[in-house]
Amino acid sequence: MRSLGIRIVGAAALLAIFGSAQVSAESLGDYQPKGFLSDYSGLKPRGDGSGAFIYENPKVDKSKYTRLMIDRIKIFVKEDADYKGVDPAELKELVDYFHQAIVKAVSDAYPVVREPGPDVVRLRIAVTDLVPNKPEASVVSLVVPFLWVADAGAGVTQDKAGSTPFVGEATVEMEALDSQSSEQVAAYVETHVGKKYHIALDEGVGKAVEKGVGDYVKAYSTWAYTKQAMNRWARLIRERLEAAHGER
Repeated sequence: MRSLGIRIVGAAALLAIFGSAQVSAESLGDYQPKGFLSDYSGLKPRGDGSGAFIYENPKVDKSKYTRLMIDRIKIFVKEDADYKGVDPAELKELVDYFHQAIVKAVSDAYPVVREPGPDVVRLRIAVTDLVPNKPEASVVSLVVPFLWVADAGAGVTQDKAGSTPFVGEATVEMEALDSQSSEQVAAYVETHVGKKYHIALDEGVGKAVEKGVGDYVKAYSTWAYTKQAMNRWARLIRERLEAAHGER
């Protein structure tokens, strides 16, 4: 899988508002940095329970950036994943999806451009430790939905941090650079673990089954949870831009 998936380049993107020292693995929890960011040294826990790490350069006036230049997104497939069934075309589609999610999230207020400038922030993103879902292994949950509702209530199928077997996971390393000086403006690292059970048992079993089955069926694809994470990361980019301009 190494020759296939590691550093496959697709089309585009990274965080808009967030140094060359390499941060230690311990300082980013269980995550081992891939060396993608220009500088990890300023990263600190976000402090909101998400497990994310963030850095924002206090010396840079982030409000001056009104346009984005997006580098090509890179993908690093997790080498020790139990399931490695990845098609290169799917990875290309995945990075295209992420790029479009970012453009959709920001372009109405912050145009995406191709050339550097004094008001342009350069976004760099790598999706790392990518683990695909394994749909064929999860089909039992579709055939016997009441079984997994019981499991969800008891929490017996969870293996780590709210994850469940075969749901996939991915980490994002993102940084924003001044497009002219390449000074790091901000950086962000977060691991997203897919969650198979999206149910509310307090609404009653019938309602829980209806909601749970619907959400699970929608998520029944190789990259569903990864795309869910990408949508959220794209929204985060927009939120950081708005915060920099006093809109939040």
